[in-house]
Amino acid sequence: MSGKRARFGLAALHVRQTLAAFGMAVGIAFSFWLILGDSTGRLLAISMSFLSGTLAAWVLTGGDLARLSGRQRALDSEVHSLRREREALEDRLWELKESDERHRSVLDSLGDVIIRRGEGGDVTYANDAAARLFPREVAPVAGKALALDIGGEGDGQDGAFGDIRLETVEGPRWFSRLDLAVRDPMDERPLVQTILRDITSRRAMEEELVEARDMAEAASVAKSRFLATVSHEIRTPLNGILGMAGLLRDTRQTLEQKSYTEALVGSGESLLHLIDEVLEFSKVEAGRVELAEEAVSVSGLVEGVVELLAPKAQLKGLEIAARIGADVPREIVSDGKRLRQVLFNLAGNGLKFTETGGVAIEVDRVEAGPLERERGIGLQILVRDTGVGFTGEQAERLFREFEQIDHGLSRRYGGTGLGLAISRRLVTLMGGTIEAEASPGAGATFRVRLPVKVERDVLEDDAAFDLPRRKIAIVSKSRIGAPLIAARLCEVRAQACIVAPGAADFEEEIGDADLLLVDHAAFSDAGAWLAGARAAGLEMPAAVIVKPTERDRLPRLNDAGFDAYLVEPVRTASLFGVVTGLLDPDRRASFWTGANALIEEEHQQSAESSRPLRVLVAEDNDINRLLTEALLRKFGHEPVVATNGKAALEEVRDGSFDVLLVDLHMPEMDGVEFIARYREYESSRCWDPAPLIAVTADVMPDAHARARDAGADDVLTKPLDPDILKQALSRAS
Repeated sequence: MSGKRARFGLAALHVRQTLAAFGMAVGIAFSFWLILGDSTGRLLAISMSFLSGTLAAWVLTGGDLARLSGRQRALDSEVHSLRREREALEDRLWELKESDERHRSVLDSLGDVIIRRGEGGDVTYANDAAARLFPREVAPVAGKALALDIGGEGDGQDGAFGDIRLETVEGPRWFSRLDLAVRDPMDERPLVQTILRDITSRRAMEEELVEARDMAEAASVAKSRFLATVSHEIRTPLNGILGMAGLLRDTRQTLEQKSYTEALVGSGESLLHLIDEVLEFSKVEAGRVELAEEAVSVSGLVEGVVELLAPKAQLKGLEIAARIGADVPREIVSDGKRLRQVLFNLAGNGLKFTETGGVAIEVDRVEAGPLERERGIGLQILVRDTGVGFTGEQAERLFREFEQIDHGLSRRYGGTGLGLAISRRLVTLMGGTIEAEASPGAGATFRVRLPVKVERDVLEDDAAFDLPRRKIAIVSKSRIGAPLIAARLCEVRAQACIVAPGAADFEEEIGDADLLLVDHAAFSDAGAWLAGARAAGLEMPAAVIVKPTERDRLPRLNDAGFDAYLVEPVRTASLFGVVTGLLDPDRRASFWTGANALIEEEHQQSAESSRPLRVLVAEDNDINRLLTEALLRKFGHEPVVATNGKAALEEVRDGSFDVLLVDLHMPEMDGVEFIARYREYESSRCWDPAPLIAVTADVMPDAHARARDAGADDVLTKPLDPDILKQALSRAS
């Protein structure tokens, strides 16, 4: 477009120049005519010359005017464009000022201090908060060196941070410092931008929280120590109460005296259980329970709990039994002590709330979930009873601390309400879950599911038994033991059935059986019934199931025709040993005097294997010293007494003792110091190490650890259990 305009302008200029030349030529011609012509011609010549000159002048000046006009228009356009650019720049400048004010107001409202420094340390920028917050002599000022001491580790590094304490106009305050590498927007030179944020309130809150945590931890330690001290002070006299009551029970007594003694023992054991629960809950609550995983025999653990609770169950006329599934491994890797405690709490709780029937413990292998597959296998433990049960609402609160089914002064069942709370925390610590299934009036069921490790997936020896189509009749009215025995036999393909005396199909069921398992409690006289059945032609082998208190009836039951016996609670290994032995015709005839007699003989030998020992008894409490002496003499040993550590150290200088029984808490020299000094003395004389058993009422693990570290071989907790003491002495001998 501009090119066309240029060409058009040149053409117009040529036309004007031509017209100007023509006008000048006409003017010159008329000028000559004016000179040569008449007056009229002269006048006309003058007019024409004037007109041509005017035309030439107009033509010549017209081009200049056009050029000036074009320049003016171009200048006007340029001015207009510059004005628009200026207005745009003014708008942008206004927006930048507004943004800067907005950012400044945000930063000021936050209170953050922002300082930018060059490589030499001079301040290039500091926001208003810096000027307001710090004293004049140290406030950062652009163009000057930074007087504010914000130095620290990582100074100037990109992303360096930390907490610093600075003096402000309001006094000392804490700031979080963050250094970032930035560039100057004008010349791109590197700068360090420091952001200081006031965190005084946060620091104060953190310090309060730390102080509160320390106070809580100190209170927890003090509470645990207090409970341990109280436990120690209670256990010491309780050891004398239970020990003396146990000795009194072994003396000749009238029925009335015997009932009083049993009440005394029962009350002491209840108090001991209460103390143990409170201490255990204290440890769990404080988070000081650590799992000690080891190889654990499943049958040994479960059946051990059942046998431990069996006397309590039989005292109430209840049953307690266990069933371990055929696919459960022989050993698992777990904390056996904690798992035993969970089972003891659940089963003991069931016995407490049950009046008729009993408690069953069933262990099965279940399909492993993601966590269980990661750790090994899934194990499910059911603990069910035939007691009062509970509602769904009660099931939710049973696992809370100090909760019970019944409350108030009229409550029927005692206890602290801590057993289930402890069990849930222990199961959770082991990575498992525990649930309570509500069934009001029809008993309770607790379901424990645990992920457990298995080093070798080897099943129990009885899992190899296979009894296909062998019919075994269980004659019983039991609601607990008989169903569990039948279920376990069915797992090895036996046809097990439970039949009660007097049932319509009683004769038919026992007539077709290959083996009879007869519950002694199912008849008023099981021996008389079997003798009559034998006389009537009953020929299949039969085993009788008796309670431990009925052992004196075994000879008569053998004479009546029973081929073998089982003692409640029935162990799985014993069950399969008897069943397979009686189903083997070659072993049936000698089974009573063979396998069972061998078991009794081993039991008797283990009970009598301990030889007489000379035992040092270091004990400062008169009652406990008297009790220990009485127990040792009862076991056939010779006790020698010392009332403190120094006296004990004098007694052992001749090296004549077979075993040392040392209390840890004694005057003048405590048990730990005595043990350490005796081991040093023993080593200096090159004697063989004598078995040393520490005795204490302190149940805290660190007390036991100190005794073992000093050189004790074993640690027993008061009150002393005569059986446990006897076993410890047997191991020592």
